[in-house]
Amino acid sequence: MWQKIANIILRNRLFILAILLIITVFLGYFAFTGLKIDNKYGNTLPKNSEAQKNYLDFKTRFGEDGSTLVIAIQDKDFYTEEKFRTWKEIGDSILQIDGVLGVISEATLFTLVNNKTQERFDAKRVFSDVSYKEKSIDSIKNEIKNNPIYKNILYNPATGVSLMMVKMDEKFLSNQKTSKVVLTVENIALNYEKEFGKMHFAGLPHIRIVVGKRILNEMYFFIGLSILVTSIILYLFFKSFRVVFICNSVVFVSVIWSMGTIGLFGYHISILMALIPPLMIVISIPNCVFLMTKYHQEVKKHGNKIKALAVVISKIGLATFLTNFTTAMGFSTFIFTNSQRLIEFGVIASINILLVFFISITIIPIITTFSKSPKTRHLKHLDRKIAQSFLDKLVYLIQFKRKWIYITCLVLVAISVVGIFKMKATGNVTGDLPPGDPILKDVHFIEKNFGGAIPFEILINYKKPGRLFKNETLEKIEKIQDLVSKDTLFSKSLSYVDFVKVINMAYYGNDSTKYRLLSNRDKKRLKKYIDNFDWNNSSASNMSIKELIDTTNTTLRVRTQMKDLGSYQVNDYVQLLKLKFDQILNPDKSKMNYYLKQIEKNKQKYIDSLFEYFPSVYNNVTEILSSKNTALQYEFDSNPEKIKTYYKDKNFKHYIKQAVNDEFFEITLTGTSVVVSEGTMYLVKNLFTSILFAIISISILMALLFRSFRMVLVSMIPNLIPLVMTAGIMGWFQIPLKPSTLLIFSIALGISVDDTIHFLSKYRLELKTKKWNLKECILISIKESGIGMFYTSIILFFGFSVLSFSQFGGTKALGMLISITLLIAMLTNLIVLPSILLSLDRLITTKSFEEPYFEVYDEDSDINWDDLEVKQLDSNNEFDTDKPDN
Repeated sequence: MWQKIANIILRNRLFILAILLIITVFLGYFAFTGLKIDNKYGNTLPKNSEAQKNYLDFKTRFGEDGSTLVIAIQDKDFYTEEKFRTWKEIGDSILQIDGVLGVISEATLFTLVNNKTQERFDAKRVFSDVSYKEKSIDSIKNEIKNNPIYKNILYNPATGVSLMMVKMDEKFLSNQKTSKVVLTVENIALNYEKEFGKMHFAGLPHIRIVVGKRILNEMYFFIGLSILVTSIILYLFFKSFRVVFICNSVVFVSVIWSMGTIGLFGYHISILMALIPPLMIVISIPNCVFLMTKYHQEVKKHGNKIKALAVVISKIGLATFLTNFTTAMGFSTFIFTNSQRLIEFGVIASINILLVFFISITIIPIITTFSKSPKTRHLKHLDRKIAQSFLDKLVYLIQFKRKWIYITCLVLVAISVVGIFKMKATGNVTGDLPPGDPILKDVHFIEKNFGGAIPFEILINYKKPGRLFKNETLEKIEKIQDLVSKDTLFSKSLSYVDFVKVINMAYYGNDSTKYRLLSNRDKKRLKKYIDNFDWNNSSASNMSIKELIDTTNTTLRVRTQMKDLGSYQVNDYVQLLKLKFDQILNPDKSKMNYYLKQIEKNKQKYIDSLFEYFPSVYNNVTEILSSKNTALQYEFDSNPEKIKTYYKDKNFKHYIKQAVNDEFFEITLTGTSVVVSEGTMYLVKNLFTSILFAIISISILMALLFRSFRMVLVSMIPNLIPLVMTAGIMGWFQIPLKPSTLLIFSIALGISVDDTIHFLSKYRLELKTKKWNLKECILISIKESGIGMFYTSIILFFGFSVLSFSQFGGTKALGMLISITLLIAMLTNLIVLPSILLSLDRLITTKSFEEPYFEVYDEDSDINWDDLEVKQLDSNNEFDTDKPDN
């Protein structure tokens, strides 16, 4: 089959080049017009996870939790006429920008004034007269500081830090073209640094847009750096600019196709997806090395270029395809994670790795036919002393030092296993940013002065609209807010309760001592005020009540921000807070549930006890039974004994259970901090599943290749050892498991197994020609396939190492660790694998291994050279032959 493919490629060069050009132009269009930045931050959860459902439900009810840009200044002399006026001017300028929905700062606040005549509250601006004739700056300062709701939300009195909160339109943030509005807003603020000192920016819009911009810049940087590094290595190996040009032709096409497929599929450039183009460069170069090395070996043998190219395609075409296929399988494991981002990454990576093979197997032979034959100096790399000396030392170790090889491996694996138990998983919003990064500094600045910077949402379902305004409900919510305020991990919280307190304070002439919940007497006095109050107006606290109570009036929101902690720390806090909040909101829950269990056991007396101790449950049951029948409800109210006639009703227990559940407040904790935490833990849990899937998939492929279960086991050992050692390195050097570093294992396994396939395929071929002289076959396989493995491993090492120049810690760790893993994999495949083959000898080299389902390397005798016809290419008649030389 591969001989026919060779014939097709070499006979139809111009036609194939035309097809490649058309596809490249087509995908190039999408690469330059269809790429969009994914600035949605950190959500790697599958759609069907509970945390994801809770978060989506929250956004449906209240909108985005991360659409507020925060601008912070620290100025002890902030309250001067000039500076306060300038602060207002900044806010007014920002408010004029499309995509800005609102601006809240100390210079934009409203106050509520008690209009006793009309029994309503009138909203008036605290600061409107920039000439200060209406109010002095001291009067304005006192009025703002007198309102407790703003303290530690808009300003920190102890440190002199003031905030400006800019509400952004999510539609603008999600669109790559319009998302630059964030940078426009920030540039306006930066123009005033002379007046206020350093401007600090925080909030998810800032992080999303700035990080998104960095991701795009890094992608292009890595493309250029990868091409430069691999080009230098190629030249050092082959000493030929022609080879560098041919290989870079493959690289350029691969990059355009990879970027084009991202745009064609409608996927966005995320921190993961930005790795695809440089990865394609790194993965395509080993193809080039294997093909060019084999081409040079064949030219050195007989000097016929066309025959050499045909041999390259027919002899190692399948081997190259299988190495690309196994690499694609390593990436394809992400398709089964149920995480949309990882699925997209897996799909694009797998498709493009297979496309890289197609590009390599066509472009290299075709362009080479148009170039001159390699000169003698271009073939010297085949006898390079450094590589040969390296391989000779390996051969010596395998022949005479196998005992020490096994001991060394066991010791290193044992040390690595200890390191594995030291591994820690984390995953926070700014976890990939290096220490000292401006984003990180600003986040820490906000955390230091206000307690937290990452959205954390508390949702409380009170189930019945009439329950919201009851003192019992308000007092419970107040206790929850008090609990949060005492925790240094959180910023000051804001809820509907704070609105109520502001109204009460306004009724008493904005007396700050009245910033408290309404008494029953005040409720009666304020009834008309409350009826006349526009709750959707932003007057009470410059925010709409709709942001704190959902439209169905059964769920309220307590909004706060949390410090940017690791995922497991956040999860621990979430579980602890749920327990504490439940004890506040549902103090009688355990007792009610006890009664409920007894009732389910048909202990009727507990029904009476339940109704006696908890009259609200009785009311709920009668409401269910009456089903809006007012006459029946009246009977229940006037005759408590009537309900006993329903005790034997088959659905009565269900009604009681429903009535009890209606009494419980339901708590949901969500927000960006929770989603990022849950996403990381989900990926960690699925790490082993994806690795296991990769191992099983690759093992099945090896079984098809070698038809020997024993050989499959042996072949996986040198590929699993590097993974164990890498995990150990992560543990010993405290490199945490997080979404970016979790990718290492599946990717490295898919790539490292390529060396195993090349080595064992060559070994099997030698078995047939050397009549089962195992020792000689193994040593020849090391020397012949070792050069290619050595070259490709060096290229992969330096290719992935370029990622260590990333600004993102996860990408940096990914590059370094994959580089180390692949280097270790080369050594294990060249040392451990041959050693095991020699030690176990004929125990694993069975007859079925000699006779596979299909050959990876074809022998020369299998190729019918008479079938190959190549048209004349030039006037020198160098290839003017219908039959290559035999």
